[in-house]
Amino acid sequence: MSIFDQKPIEQHVRALDETIQNQLAMCYVGVTILETSDPEAVAKHLEKMVSSDYQVIGNEPEAEMLKKQQGRPVYRWDAKTFKKYDAIGSMYQLSKLPKEPKPIVIIENIADIPDRDRNIYDDPALVENILLHSWKDETIHLPHHKNGPFQMSKCDYTVIFPVKPGDLQKLRHSIKSDGFGFVQF
Repeated sequence: MSIFDQKPIEQHVRALDETIQNQLAMCYVGVTILETSDPEAVAKHLEKMVSSDYQVIGNEPEAEMLKKQQGRPVYRWDAKTFKKYDAIGSMYQLSKLPKEPKPIVIIENIADIPDRDRNIYDDPALVENILLHSWKDETIHLPHHKNGPFQMSKCDYTVIFPVKPGDLQKLRHSIKSDGFGFVQF
């Protein structure tokens, strides 16, 4: 804010909030990679924005779209904490949840999957395929280690992958042909 700007600080804060809100509103559709310097803070903000008590600012198309997202359940997964069968188990549990209102899944730290003892952890390439690359298909077919094969429809979910700049280069497989949305924030 300059000394020549006559707007009160509250108006500047509100304008900044509206800009952030409008940029993030686009993440609630389909599967989106969200590149940001602070994935944790943005994930928390995304979760907060869909709570029914969040005050959406403005009347732009993005604001109206965000209002329609409110009240949806949000599930946050941290890929770097997953141990053996957690990735497939999480997807299996997700497949059993109600599809209305459409769940939002925020999968954090997709580029930081642990590569450790295979008795305790799954192969990171397998976890990446399950949590990230399986969303490229309209119908997702996965094998659960105890309950057998199951399937999910990509259109039943919104999936967001907040990543730091440079994290996509750490992935084991390219996402160029996966058809995900990409937002830089």
